[in-house]
Amino acid sequence: MSSIFNNKNLLTLFFFLALTGCSNTFVQIGGMLKESIVGLPDDNISASEIENSPYSSVYVKIEDSHQAYVLLALAEAPQTMPTTIITTQNVELKWISSDAGMLVTRNGRLLKTVNLFEGNRININSNQTDPVALGLHLASTPIKWQSTIDWQPDYHVSYQQLSTFSFVADETLTINDKPITLKKFNEHVIVPDIDIEYDNQFWIDPSNGQVIKSYQKIAPNLAYIDITVLKPYEFKDVK
Repeated sequence: MSSIFNNKNLLTLFFFLALTGCSNTFVQIGGMLKESIVGLPDDNISASEIENSPYSSVYVKIEDSHQAYVLLALAEAPQTMPTTIITTQNVELKWISSDAGMLVTRNGRLLKTVNLFEGNRININSNQTDPVALGLHLASTPIKWQSTIDWQPDYHVSYQQLSTFSFVADETLTINDKPITLKKFNEHVIVPDIDIEYDNQFWIDPSNGQVIKSYQKIAPNLAYIDITVLKPYEFKDVK
């Protein structure tokens, strides 16, 4: 997320977050909204700083841009969902960068972006459960998935996407100065209406299926975004 956002963008984002907080399913992660907006000056944070921070965090990189350290601002479940059945699997995580960009993820899947320079994913929908949420490491998880995606600029709404998942290999990555062996999966996506195909990648923890790293296309004709989980979100029952 490059530093291209003015004060108007920042105020808009604050207003958006304030409205979001009116929901009775709203979960605020500590009192760190100000810190998540201000961010930290160094985008290569030490492992000890990450570990000692009370906030969940990720590294984000959009193709050739710099690597940004991004903190979790909000965790929110759908407004229609009873609080008694809210879990980590259905909570949307809202990550805010120091330059007022925002990502929304669920189970490691990118759902939405705000204030990115070249364009934004507005939403992704499906009547089927996302295989990423079910756990790509499980033999019972379907390898086919259908979804629709909306994005800007211009007015791209409800473009059908056909996904096929496949296991690639076990890979060892170094995250927070520690080697971790993950299972890499590929998602091949076909967008038939505009004759575009692309691939997303997900690196998951084989013990629980949690996405630790991903490389996802923001939209069929937009850039890729690389997200690496540094300190994962831990669901807290607030009932």
